[in-house]
Amino acid sequence: GALPSEVENLLYAVRIKNLASKAGIESITTEHGEITLRLFEGMRFDKQKLEPLIRDGLNLGTFHLRLNLKRLGNQWQEVLEEVVRKVE
Repeated sequence: GALPSEVENLLYAVRIKNLASKAGIESITTEHGEITLRLFEGMRFDKQKLEPLIRDGLNLGTFHLRLNLKRLGNQWQEVLEEVVRKVE
């Protein structure tokens, strides 16, 4: 049968953490309705590589990337995974 939503959420979190560690992302935090990705010290986001993903709800800085959960709506998980895969 179908997995309970709690199990699906746990598997998603594990998948994102695994992808993030491979991509050099030190932390993924949530505060004030935004998810913030931070790279390890000395690393920078490749703006040229990530530019095709930039849309309303994404704010790309040199050392962090923010996803606005309200603006991304139901698609935030897909967008987060897409961004983390592109950082790799």
